Amino acid sequence: MADRGRGGRGGRGGGGGRGGSQGQGGGSFTGGGGGRGGQGGGGYGGGGRGAGAYRGDAGGGYGGGGRGGGRGGGAYRGDSGGGYGGGGRGGGAYRGGDRGGGGRGGGGYRGGGRGGYDSGPAVFGLGTAIPQPEPQVTAQENSSFTSKSGTSVAQLTQGLSGLSVNSADVFPVRPAFGHAGQDVVLWANYFKLEAKPLSLYKYGLTVTHQPFATDAKPKDTTSKEARPPKEAKGAKLHRIITDALRQLPDARTATEFKSQVISSKELKLPASNALQVAYTEAGRHRAETWNVAFGKPIPIRLDELIAYLSSMKDASGDAHFPKFPDELDALNVIMGHVPRADTSVTAVGRGRMFATDNRKDEGNMPTGSMLSILRGYFQSVRPATGRLLLNVNVTHGVFRRDLRLNDLLALKGINTMGRFQNTTAASPDSERFASIARTVDRSLNRAKILIRMPSKETTPIQRFMSGFAKTGDGGTEPNRPRIRFNGTGFGSAYTTSFFLRKPAAGSRSTIIQGLKYDDYVTVATYYLKKYNIEADRDLPLVNVGTRDRPEYMLAELCQLMSGQPIKARLSPSEQDEMIKFACRKPAQNAFSITTKARELLRLDDNHLLTSFGLSVTKDLVTVKGRELKPPVVVYKGGSSPKSVDNGGWLMKNDAGGLRVFQAGSRIQKWTYIYDARLDRPTAETVRKLVLAFAVQCNNTGLEIAAAPTGNGKAISFGTYRTAIPAAFRELRGAQFVLVVLPHKDTAVYNLVKKVADVDEGITTVCVVQSKLMQEVGRTGYFTNVAIKLNLKTGGVNQSLRTVHSLIEGGTTMVVGYDVTHPTNMVIRRDKNTGKEIRPPSLVGLVASVDRHLAQWPAESWTNEGGVEMLDEKLVGAFKRRLKLWQAKNSNRLPQNILIYRDGVSEGQFKTVLEKELPHIRLACRGLYGEKAKQPRITIVVSVKRHQTRFYPTDERHTHRISKSPKEGTVVDRGVTNVRYWGFFMQAHASLQGTARPAHYTVLLDEIFRPDYKDKAAHELEKLTHEMCYLYGRATKAVSICPPAYYADLVCTRARAHKAELYDNDNDDTSSMQSGSTGGQTSISGRQVHENLKNTMYYI
Repeated sequence: MADRGRGGRGGRGGGGGRGGSQGQGGGSFTGGGGGRGGQGGGGYGGGGRGAGAYRGDAGGGYGGGGRGGGRGGGAYRGDSGGGYGGGGRGGGAYRGGDRGGGGRGGGGYRGGGRGGYDSGPAVFGLGTAIPQPEPQVTAQENSSFTSKSGTSVAQLTQGLSGLSVNSADVFPVRPAFGHAGQDVVLWANYFKLEAKPLSLYKYGLTVTHQPFATDAKPKDTTSKEARPPKEAKGAKLHRIITDALRQLPDARTATEFKSQVISSKELKLPASNALQVAYTEAGRHRAETWNVAFGKPIPIRLDELIAYLSSMKDASGDAHFPKFPDELDALNVIMGHVPRADTSVTAVGRGRMFATDNRKDEGNMPTGSMLSILRGYFQSVRPATGRLLLNVNVTHGVFRRDLRLNDLLALKGINTMGRFQNTTAASPDSERFASIARTVDRSLNRAKILIRMPSKETTPIQRFMSGFAKTGDGGTEPNRPRIRFNGTGFGSAYTTSFFLRKPAAGSRSTIIQGLKYDDYVTVATYYLKKYNIEADRDLPLVNVGTRDRPEYMLAELCQLMSGQPIKARLSPSEQDEMIKFACRKPAQNAFSITTKARELLRLDDNHLLTSFGLSVTKDLVTVKGRELKPPVVVYKGGSSPKSVDNGGWLMKNDAGGLRVFQAGSRIQKWTYIYDARLDRPTAETVRKLVLAFAVQCNNTGLEIAAAPTGNGKAISFGTYRTAIPAAFRELRGAQFVLVVLPHKDTAVYNLVKKVADVDEGITTVCVVQSKLMQEVGRTGYFTNVAIKLNLKTGGVNQSLRTVHSLIEGGTTMVVGYDVTHPTNMVIRRDKNTGKEIRPPSLVGLVASVDRHLAQWPAESWTNEGGVEMLDEKLVGAFKRRLKLWQAKNSNRLPQNILIYRDGVSEGQFKTVLEKELPHIRLACRGLYGEKAKQPRITIVVSVKRHQTRFYPTDERHTHRISKSPKEGTVVDRGVTNVRYWGFFMQAHASLQGTARPAHYTVLLDEIFRPDYKDKAAHELEKLTHEMCYLYGRATKAVSICPPAYYADLVCTRARAHKAELYDNDNDDTSSMQSGSTGGQTSISGRQVHENLKNTMYYI
């Protein structure tokens, strides 16, 4: 049965109209979340899981009706929207390939997770006149090709064979717009931004602390006691910059409250170009002095930007990219100033805004979670052909809950320290407590808290936490705190003592009766004598200082402040709630953008925007799109599925089940691993199901022995750290091991893959025992696992009836590579130096070896942490890919190399050509020879993490469930730049939620324009689209082309191979913590075993 949508609050009546009547949930579905009611309205709401997408695209539920006429006057609250479900479980149930959400697919193939939509209009703007794309923009786009018609392809591609490219050669001119497919009109999540051609000024800001006179004496900077200079951050920096700008009343200014100011004229500053601000922290008596220094003014020429967009001609040519970065940055600062100045709005990053007052839109988290989910809005100014646009999108963020700390500690079950007060030895109970406390301690590091001291006249104090009081606080200080042993490693007010110095003569501190000075005193005694507070013996102390210089507060006096974003690794249940909350239909998101987003971002009635000559139009823009036809998928013997429906298909036709196009290596020796804790009947059931799996593998076309070697290997998953390596050592020589996991566990999975892929070189597939044993959809599940195994052993699952001409000749190698920067990790520090150890970034490289584009062997290595561009390691890796292609293709090297580079931002496009392309050229010259003809190279950047979305205007051009645009939708005009060759493509069917298209930009082209002339754009779109149907472990089109998708999977598997660097939450057991960075270096160097090096081990 379909999952439930959450019932929501009713909508607020608008314009005097009564809120809509309550919708009736169908079956087991309940109403969605509320929204503002209106004339005949109900509310927007609800949530479901996002459609199967490359990185988990968001989807969404929908409430019962639209917003009425404005906020005023309405006295009635709209009732909850009715629900409608996400479809039943499909028969046959072959799993779709994209990670991320998805409703359980109708029609038989599996699409992902939860259902649970509410009723509501199918498309945004239903019943209103849909505006056509702006005619002036269309005319300008068309005329640009007329003006270039005299430029030959030879001229466009000349000079591109050097190691790198000259500035005049970068970013090939768009050869034409694509023409294939059925035309459609779509909404885009952009508003037109009107700007007057003003001249503005941009100033950089530097904020520094001026020490007190008493701090001016020289200090020994080599000592551990030397403190770094004070630094203003967050709300403190916000206030300092605000106070500084108040000293410039004659200037019209905007700022992002961090590092820059935009002014309508040159500022009248002191000769020092600095302003002084006095800042007093709450609870402090002495004001600090901060210097706010202004850099040299940078002219911002909006007139030149506007002129460029009107003509698409720039005197600098392509010497600079991106175009007009300072002007666009200035516009973004101005657009964001007013919402950032609002203390009830939290700004995250460069453009995400979240309301934290009564306007906040908050989702539910599981009981016991310390986190909350908020819905907010993203904005960014974007240049497009003929106009400036404001991109606005719905976004979601994870925040700390605003709880009193004692309530949070009770929530996590660590409010019972008193029972360990007299402990003399560790126990299982104290170790369990310590384990939970360590997790909470890490999660609260740098959390902002409000301390309410008992004195009524004391203003609440804002401080940052450094976790709890724990053993080792104070470092090597001679009078460091003492924490009495209690078996947990943490201190309460009764087990923690600090050295209390006698106040110096003339200081503001007074002697407290009953306290012994120049000696150690417990925190509990101190609070009792000074404040007459009896500390809670069950709560750990809070450290608001640092680990080396601790300062302790009672937890019961502290409260977490609201509006604190956090980068946290979510638990599976938290992920589920996040996906349900984020899952919204296109029309619902469009409605939110045109209402709530405009209000939060202050796009209307904003005097600051007006003063800078800016205004935002009321309506979203429309663009022209095209729906491409799907290719014909074929299996063994040229047989095709009965139909490709909504981007997916069943692996069968009227004649029965289909067999893989080509089987991989024959598997003679294989076995399975299962949980030794199973009783005998369950273990026997597992054995029979493993045999049934082998039968289905053979039915699907694989060649595998009917029975495993032996009776399977039983291991104790309770001691998996030693049991898994031991089991695989015993199984050396096996070609394949099926690992039956007792339940989903990332740590167990990672260890299995590390041992099998790296240490032993054995092909593995992991299945969860409950999935193996479920009866419904078992054949489909076994088939899904079988096709994954076929890829790992070198097989071809599906092909296309008509292979693209560029691939058919067998002279083109397609490459994908990606760099990922793992996030949401525990901060680790070198034990000797105390410096943060930044884990390395991970690189994944895949390359095709056959004309079916089925096999993509891979390799991975590490890059310097946080660095996107690749170094000379790329040369050797690329050579190895070329050598393997040569070995698989009659000792011939490819004539063409088509590269999909995943994930780089616009600001890094040129760097790809300047830094990475020379390494690729060197690799080629090393194999082809210096004087031999070199391969032609085309580089396309593929990006999924962008904020552009498209919404249908006509229900006939929507996915039947999600109401997103249909699969195969391409947009290459309206919100693009006609000069640069880029396009958006939504190849996949978003089963639930708002589909996120992939964005592709051509950085270098030596293949398509010479071969296909004015049809080059069409042929690149066609090939990219068709490849999305060749993702080997899916029976549906995926959201981004396989080379980019596979490269990302390689990085994910590399993270599992080096899990100690990224996922180990236990500081005491981290091998790299025990000394310096040597452990990290050895872990980073792990490579896939020789047996698997040239396989798709990462699937």
